[in-house]
Amino acid sequence: MIVCSCRVLTDKDFASTLETELPGCPRSAVDAYRCLGCGPECGRCLITVRRILADARAAARCHDCVEECALRDIVEAGEAQLLDAAE
Repeated sequence: MIVCSCRVLTDKDFASTLETELPGCPRSAVDAYRCLGCGPECGRCLITVRRILADARAAARCHDCVEECALRDIVEAGEAQLLDAAE
């Protein structure tokens, strides 16, 4: 399923970023975009990307980073709301 229509990225693309050879896993949606070699454009997909990453972590039992990732997602969501309000 296409999640990011701006970059034409699927749910499988984002979930696959957790399987990269790079050290650690993406800690946020923006990190996942970086793993895919780009960044979010309009940002409408970020909530869905966060959910996909959380589900993939849970399925992989990535317990070491679940709390840290969740906290970072909360901070990132707050920053996105501030940016939206500024526009």
